[in-house]
Amino acid sequence: MDDRKKDAPSAAATALGADVEGDEAIGQAEPYHSPRTPRKRIVVKAIGPSGQPFTVSGQIAKVLLALMEAGEEGITPLAPETWSLRLSHHVRELETRQSLVIARMWGTHDEGRHARYVLRSTVTIIEVISN
Repeated sequence: MDDRKKDAPSAAATALGADVEGDEAIGQAEPYHSPRTPRKRIVVKAIGPSGQPFTVSGQIAKVLLALMEAGEEGITPLAPETWSLRLSHHVRELETRQSLVIARMWGTHDEGRHARYVLRSTVTIIEVISN
């Protein structure tokens, strides 16, 4: 094997700043992933219509709180909230896993139609944890 190739740094070492003779990387290397701010996680503990306590977290918890806050006005996927991207899925999860009754009313707009979801079940919030 050629002596030049034997001592040459790998492509990864070169990218991290190793010198051409294969010595250690010079200085501090940049982290591969940029540091992210930690996301807030929300957990809601509640009592459902059957009197059974349940806990939901994340986007589903945000949808439950939005449904309760909206009351008879309901919520739609047209809201500029993060939970609205998969609203129908989150509503379905609340219906199937927590046995909540959520009405769907269809409305039209310029580009088609959308559902408006209204919580019909009685839900009592015990605790909201946001960290």
